[in-house]
Amino acid sequence: MQTKGGALKGLRTNNRRQVLELLLNEGPMHRAELARRMKTSRTTITNITNELLEREVVLNRAPDQDASGHGHELVAINPSAGYSLGLDFTLDQVAINVSDLASSTVVQTSFAVDPADTAESRVAAAAVIVRQLLSRAGIDDANIVGMGVGVPGQIDRRTYKVGGSIPGQAWSLVDVRTTLANHLPFPIFLENNSRLEGFAEQQWGAGKDSENMLYLNFSSGVGLALFDAGHLYRGSIGAAGEVGHMSTDINGPACPCGNRGCLVLRTGTAHVLSLLRPALGATATWDDVLQETSAGNPTCLSVLSEIGTMAGRFLAGISNLLDPELMVIGGELAQTGEPFMGPLTTALKLHTLPLTSSHLSVVQAVLPPGASTGARGGAALALREMAGTSAIDKLGAI
Repeated sequence: MQTKGGALKGLRTNNRRQVLELLLNEGPMHRAELARRMKTSRTTITNITNELLEREVVLNRAPDQDASGHGHELVAINPSAGYSLGLDFTLDQVAINVSDLASSTVVQTSFAVDPADTAESRVAAAAVIVRQLLSRAGIDDANIVGMGVGVPGQIDRRTYKVGGSIPGQAWSLVDVRTTLANHLPFPIFLENNSRLEGFAEQQWGAGKDSENMLYLNFSSGVGLALFDAGHLYRGSIGAAGEVGHMSTDINGPACPCGNRGCLVLRTGTAHVLSLLRPALGATATWDDVLQETSAGNPTCLSVLSEIGTMAGRFLAGISNLLDPELMVIGGELAQTGEPFMGPLTTALKLHTLPLTSSHLSVVQAVLPPGASTGARGGAALALREMAGTSAIDKLGAI
């Protein structure tokens, strides 16, 4: 049977968690606003914030000035009261980001890996670099509140294993959480790496003012992140968003996933390069594609227009199904700008139902594509996820 003292202690802990979660997720607030949002008294909020001020978990911020000139002091998270890690593993790169509680980058780096490297060797190498970064920044393990990690593929949130739909991939059927825990002793929050880029775009990029957003990443693969009321949608077990392996033609070429005519086979960077190398040279890289497209190379413009049109028709079905207010197009193909984005947007609007199309905006991503943006998103996502668990007590433990 719970005692009165135990019940009060539990209530106090719960209230403190709510204050910290609100400040982490929504930024500085007035005490009156905290009390209103939590449906509690100003006295309770004052007691909690005073407690957290003593622990240097929160800070008082300079007051806002209202029309009468009176100030209203804000309460804010102390950025240096804790830190989060973001790790993003792509086919040939690993990026690492260390952020403070305000999601500002403290230190970051990236390094290349061999596409043939195993998941275990990638994690072991990343762990060494993490240690070096934390040492350089003077951050102890005890100050790390969570680690947001992105890997390619579908992640089963029941088992933390990556789906085996693409045989031979480094992460296929790997228990990512256990592999990471063998090297790094921090709370782990896993996500598909395209969704980490989408989360970064929703936090700081083109989607920062949108509550209902679709992020599409056209790179070596094609990934999707859906945000509804600002929250990332993962599906029933975490496997949502694998739009790259939806078929555009059931009679199309076979895909390693077992399907035929997958979107990635027609829009992935490998396919685009295969179409352009006869004109640009057998060793042409994506940088060459960007340069030639910018210079108005007619072959580049023609190929990108065709691919953009096909992608737009495909995304019209997604729009009719999900009814987003904003669609953000990222990844390497989006970097080509208007030659890809223009035909995509035209075809999308043409083939989307009128009511859906009437309010849908389609824009290019603001943040650069790749692992560094994913790692930054991972560090921010770790804070968001941590705030919803008992790990938040680590910030305000008394």
